Amino acid sequence: MSQFFKRLRCLLGRHSPARRLVRYDGHLKIGPCKYCGVQLEKRADGRWVIRPQQGAGKRDTVVQED
Repeated sequence: MSQFFKRLRCLLGRHSPARRLVRYDGHLKIGPCKYCGVQLEKRADGRWVIRPQQGAGKRDTVVQED
């Protein structure tokens, strides 16, 4: 039953990082949530937030040649 409440926290945006799987990417700490697996990153203020997708919203520009 407690697993249900932990997953419910994920739905509300209160993720918990899997501390053993945290790695450094430059100056950022990155790791998955231990309950739902979403990628998280640690901000400078110490909070863990959902990691933005790399390249999200960018479209490939197509150049047509004459």
